[in-house]
Amino acid sequence: MKRSDLEKLSKDELIDIILVLQEQIQTMALKIAELEARLNMNSKNSSMPPSNDMWRKPQSRRQKTGKKPGGQLGHKGHGLKITREPDKTIQLKPQICKQCNNTNIKDTNGTVIDHRYKIDVKIQTQLTQYNQVELVCPVCKTTNTAQYPQDITSRVQYGEGVKAISVLFTHYAMVSYDKTQKILNDVFDIPIGVGTIVNHVCEFAVKSEPVLNEITAQLKDSEILHLDETGVYVGGGLQWLHTASASEATYITVHPHRGQVGTDDNGVLKEFTGTAVHDCWNPYFKYEQCRHALCNAHLLRELLGVVENTGQVWASQMLAFLRESRQIVDRYKEANQDVLPVDCRERFAEQYIQILLLGEQENPLVVGVWKRSKVRCLLDRFIDYPGEVCRFMNDFRVPFDNNLAERDIRNVKVKQKVSGGFRCAQGAKNFGKISSIIGTALKQKTSAFNAVSGIITGTTTSLFQNIPD
Repeated sequence: MKRSDLEKLSKDELIDIILVLQEQIQTMALKIAELEARLNMNSKNSSMPPSNDMWRKPQSRRQKTGKKPGGQLGHKGHGLKITREPDKTIQLKPQICKQCNNTNIKDTNGTVIDHRYKIDVKIQTQLTQYNQVELVCPVCKTTNTAQYPQDITSRVQYGEGVKAISVLFTHYAMVSYDKTQKILNDVFDIPIGVGTIVNHVCEFAVKSEPVLNEITAQLKDSEILHLDETGVYVGGGLQWLHTASASEATYITVHPHRGQVGTDDNGVLKEFTGTAVHDCWNPYFKYEQCRHALCNAHLLRELLGVVENTGQVWASQMLAFLRESRQIVDRYKEANQDVLPVDCRERFAEQYIQILLLGEQENPLVVGVWKRSKVRCLLDRFIDYPGEVCRFMNDFRVPFDNNLAERDIRNVKVKQKVSGGFRCAQGAKNFGKISSIIGTALKQKTSAFNAVSGIITGTTTSLFQNIPD
């Protein structure tokens, strides 16, 4: 609009134009702030995964302790140790006396003053031939033929070691099927096809069912259960990997749905009565037979994003409150205490309420506006679930975060980086089964190779021998 046109307008008309422009400016300012906050999001201040950080890796926000880098005073070392007798010993003796130059001393008795070790591997493929012998009885002249062992069913076949390596390479080391075939051929001199490796994986998945049933039973009886889900590509479409984890076991399933239907398919949470730790995904709260605890690591990241993008005081205070309470709880745990003192709990409760009151002042609800901002949604989460947020303060068995479940599903992201996803639903389900077996074996301090080969041969029927009844 030209200046001459504005001069012709009345005062009331100019006021109306100014009000309209103010409303547009306010709308654009909110949109700009939202876009800037979105650009500032990364894996350190939001729920974004680290893979989405791309080339802009956020700086570490780890608080400095003032300690020097490296092992601290009193730290128990975990260097390379020799745990068995050497297979071969070489005596290093001097041949000629360094003083005389001509005296041969190699046959002289000496004393071992030091020793060093070299750990190496010798790869040897074993080929066993079974000769079926026929004998004629010298008395009755009956022809007797020996029977092959039950596991020898073909003229040429692969043993449990080859099958176990096939499973571990493809589902533990996350090596592609094609490269696994090349490694077995080049390193082990085993002629094998990709299709045969796939068959070995499927065979193991079927044989692992009894052990998987034991894993789910163990998880249902545990005190603390960690839950999480993440997307995986199956047959070109998106499906969801669900995990139910504890310190002693892991159980992973894949389902087309993320919500309660997928969690029911996993099966563990339906009969669980302990404390379920998760990331506040709403379908988990539909299981009312158990208590719930929220992952405070997620809350810390979102609070940090609010502080960086808006500077709101309540978020800064809640951030400091959670960090301080965690440190205090850790100190009481180290002192072998089971609960916080009453005065400490009362102080925490009052401090929590005061922070929420401040948050409501900074983020008032607008009458007639049903859509809430992300900051208000985060504040409402603290308002609606105070017991779940502070569960780790009132029950020392409950961890501060849900990192255990996140670690258990990390391998599927590596798998996706290698292969891009799964071609069929059965392949994804097999991945869940095998990851459950390997993850549980590692938590039980059991060799993954021994666990897998034992299940293939049928000699391993349980992974929980070390757990008392």
